[in-house]
Amino acid sequence: MFEYQLKLSKRRKTVALKVTDTGVHVYAPYGACITEVERWLSTKKSWVEAQQTRLAIGVQIQIPWQSNKVMIFGEAFEFLFGTCNYIDHQKKQVVIKTSTRSSVKSIRAQLIKLLAVELEQYVDSKLHHFSTQMNAPVATVKFREYKSRWGSCSSQYALTFNVLLAGAPKRMIDYVMVHELAHCHVLSHNKAFWQLVGKYDRDYKQAVKWFRENAKQLFIAKE
Repeated sequence: MFEYQLKLSKRRKTVALKVTDTGVHVYAPYGACITEVERWLSTKKSWVEAQQTRLAIGVQIQIPWQSNKVMIFGEAFEFLFGTCNYIDHQKKQVVIKTSTRSSVKSIRAQLIKLLAVELEQYVDSKLHHFSTQMNAPVATVKFREYKSRWGSCSSQYALTFNVLLAGAPKRMIDYVMVHELAHCHVLSHNKAFWQLVGKYDRDYKQAVKWFRENAKQLFIAKE
């Protein structure tokens, strides 16, 4: 049997199991028979071990020049070196211009520029629709690389999107656009803000969960 932390609750009517990076958590109602709980947990041993393995491996940061892969709109594209910079969506290839003197820093900088163009084209194709639907004024739209955020909206309605979003599925990029446009009406992350987000993206909680679990795979190593 695996080790676990047991939490009893007067409100709970059933037994639940959750595996996190802090351990295995078991939730049960007061008065539950511990012997029966452990018998049930014994049937979940394989599942718990699989979840622990997944957490141990984790989602890895991208190192395209080593793995020869890079994420584009949620799909793994082949990362190649060539004579010019471009993205081929049919062949699912990203090509970066290099020479014998090219450094990782210069290769990464060229990749970031490609991602910025890719993301800008997609955002341009959808942002007007969302902003009109949400009656959200947009003054300017910029693209840059952030360390920890996916977008921002100023009190002057200036939107900025993280270029690394180009690696996320388009559904997740749509959520970020709705999220930032909602800030045109409500700057803080309060109840009114999330109600507004939910009005235009009913499944926004799934997107929030996706970023919480998969965001790391969008970042690109600097060395």
